[in-house]
Amino acid sequence: MPDDPRQRLIALYAELAAHTEPECAGSRCARPLSCCAPMYCDLTRDFALEYWGERLEPTWHPALPFMGPRGCTVAPHLRPICTAHTCEVNEHGCKRGDEAWTGRYFDLTEEIGLIEEDLFGQRMI
Repeated sequence: MPDDPRQRLIALYAELAAHTEPECAGSRCARPLSCCAPMYCDLTRDFALEYWGERLEPTWHPALPFMGPRGCTVAPHLRPICTAHTCEVNEHGCKRGDEAWTGRYFDLTEEIGLIEEDLFGQRMI
């Protein structure tokens, strides 16, 4: 486990992305591997710059500036709302029928939230 809280946060967001991506790519998602709305790209751009000092380069996509051929091109820790989002959790508060998946999801988001509070004074997800 990294000692630097920012490195730990990056690692946790990578784990969360790996955990949520199959949900986003699957049949339970309204828009598989795509953004829900352009406004989330704007939030991502602003968040990455404000909290991480990173300027994001847009892709070719006409409506979703960070969309690539296989989904979002932005690192998971720079798009916290998107990384944590699944349609099931958003709609039902869990992944119905999968307590283990739901437990892991909330373990990750809880640890992420604690680190974010220490680093940024607030939780991002």
